[in-house]
Amino acid sequence: MDSLGEGHQRTLPLDRNRELLKTAREEIYKTVGDVSLPVYIWEPEADKAPPYPKSVAAFFFSSGWDNGQIAQFAPHCVYFASRGMMTMAFDYRIANRNKGGPLEAIADARSAIRWIRLNAVELGINPGKIVGVGGSGGAHAITSAALLSGFDDPADILDSSPAPNALVLFNPVLDTSKKGFGLDRFPDAGVAKDANLIRAIRPGLPPMLIMHGTADRVVPFGGTYEFARKASKKKNFCRLIEFEGQGHGFFNFNLSFEMYEATLMAMDEFFVELGFLEPDPDAGLGRAE
Repeated sequence: MDSLGEGHQRTLPLDRNRELLKTAREEIYKTVGDVSLPVYIWEPEADKAPPYPKSVAAFFFSSGWDNGQIAQFAPHCVYFASRGMMTMAFDYRIANRNKGGPLEAIADARSAIRWIRLNAVELGINPGKIVGVGGSGGAHAITSAALLSGFDDPADILDSSPAPNALVLFNPVLDTSKKGFGLDRFPDAGVAKDANLIRAIRPGLPPMLIMHGTADRVVPFGGTYEFARKASKKKNFCRLIEFEGQGHGFFNFNLSFEMYEATLMAMDEFFVELGFLEPDPDAGLGRAE
């Protein structure tokens, strides 16, 4: 790598994620008008797959509902497929690509979980072991599927639940008030209030693992802290891991292998704890290549 210029070194990790995306099977899970939304699917190798229907980790890339890369979580998908889960990276509508926004993202996340459940038999998965994983605006979208009612795509089969059975959230948008993030991205303040997840906390929510950097200048850490405190007070399982001094997107493979590995192993432990993955004493990444 020393022979490459500094600029090349910067672009290599993103290229790696895109290359990993090519190792997945692509399907269209939803069509809205002339927009077709793909899902990228990784299957575990036969020797890693459990003898019973598999758990699923469904990933929703980080966005401010304006831009984002569907390849972002490809390294996570490859890793958890190697551990025996089926993993999926879902595209959803965002402003810069297909005139989307927070409401379209919420509707698409709900459609995605329903698509998994409706195809559970063909996919060989357990429809009661679906984990929604998201970053930033993608985290808001998938958490909305568990906490909010309404916001559905009218074309969905509405008797299929859109709620994942567990959530893993990275620097999530949970507070859409003026203290939080994204108020100006909603059609009006009333809709933003309806989509404010701190206001939607109740007992009986899916177990949650939240990881957030305390120095995040994009999505304030305070909103996540308040959400976790209120969720726990309502007797929900909500584990918040604070990453001291870390900024927005600290967990990405192409920013810090150390942080990527730490957050990945926290996810692995969480999935084992829930019974979604078998324990593996050799689980881990070893050294960076």
